[in-house]
Amino acid sequence: MSELQSFFASDSEYSEDEAQTSADLPRRVADAAASGDIDTIRRWLAAGGSPDAVLRWSDGRTYGILDFTCASSRPSNTEIVDLLLAAGVNLEGPRGGTSVEIASKYGAEATVRRLLRAGASVHGGGAQSEGRTSGVTPLHKAVIANNWGFYRDPWSIAQAKRATSLGHQGIVRMLLAHGATVDGRASSSQSTPLHIAARLAGFISLGLVKELLKNCASLDAVDFSGHVPEEVAQSRLARPIYTGNGIPEDPQSLRRPGAVEAFLALLADVRAAGSFKRYANAQSAAWKTSVVAS
Repeated sequence: MSELQSFFASDSEYSEDEAQTSADLPRRVADAAASGDIDTIRRWLAAGGSPDAVLRWSDGRTYGILDFTCASSRPSNTEIVDLLLAAGVNLEGPRGGTSVEIASKYGAEATVRRLLRAGASVHGGGAQSEGRTSGVTPLHKAVIANNWGFYRDPWSIAQAKRATSLGHQGIVRMLLAHGATVDGRASSSQSTPLHIAARLAGFISLGLVKELLKNCASLDAVDFSGHVPEEVAQSRLARPIYTGNGIPEDPQSLRRPGAVEAFLALLADVRAAGSFKRYANAQSAAWKTSVVAS
C-alpha cells in the first residue's frame, strides 16, 4: 500500500479507490482546503498528493485545491496557500487562473497579496485583455466583497455580516497597483468595476470608489444597457431604505439613508472638476482654507 493509499485507509468514510491517483482531488481534501484544515492538507502533500489535484463535478466543472483554499478570508486558509505555493502549485489551475478572483471576492487580502507576489495574473481568469471572455476580473470581485449573500463559508459569512460597507478597498488598491485594468469589462453585462459599485451604491465603500476614480475610472463608460455609472446609481434611489445593522443579504434591493446620494454627489463633483486629481486638489485646498479660517 502506497503512502497516498495509507492516507485514505485511515478514514473509513473514503474508499481506497479514491487514492488511485493524486491527480484527482478527494472531497475530504477539498473540504479541508475550504475550511482551513492545515493538518489535512499537510498530510495530503506529505503522502504524495498533488498540489494541483482537481475535483471534478458531474456537470463538468473543475476546481483545484487552490480554488477551494481561496474561498475564505480565514487566516488558516492563507497558511494553506503558503503550503501550496511551497509545493509548486500551478497558479493557472484547472480554470485558467481564477484563484485571485476567488480570493478578491471573499475579501482575502493576505491571500491576494501572496498570489500576486508569486506571479498570479492580476487579470484573473475572466480578463478580456488576455483573450478570455468568461467571467469577470478580480477587480470586479473586490467591489462585491462583503456581499455575504453570495458566500457559502460560515466563517466568511460571519465576517461579512459585521461589515459596515461593501467592497474591499485594500484589495482594490492592491490590484490596481499591480496593473489591473480599471475599466475592465464583465463579458455578459459590459459593466466596469465602477458600474458594479453603482449597482451597490446603497452600501458601497466610498473609499473604494475613490480608489477607482483616482486610477481614472471612466464616468462615461456605458454598459450593455447603454447606461453610465451615474445612471445605474440613480436607479437605486427608488430602493427601500434599510435601517438594520451590517449589510443585508441582497444589498442591490435596499439602500442606507443618504448612501446613494453620497455616491452620486462624489461622481458629480469629479465630473465637474474634470478629473479626480483636480477634485482631490480642490478638496485639499478647501480643507486648508477652513483650517486657516478657524
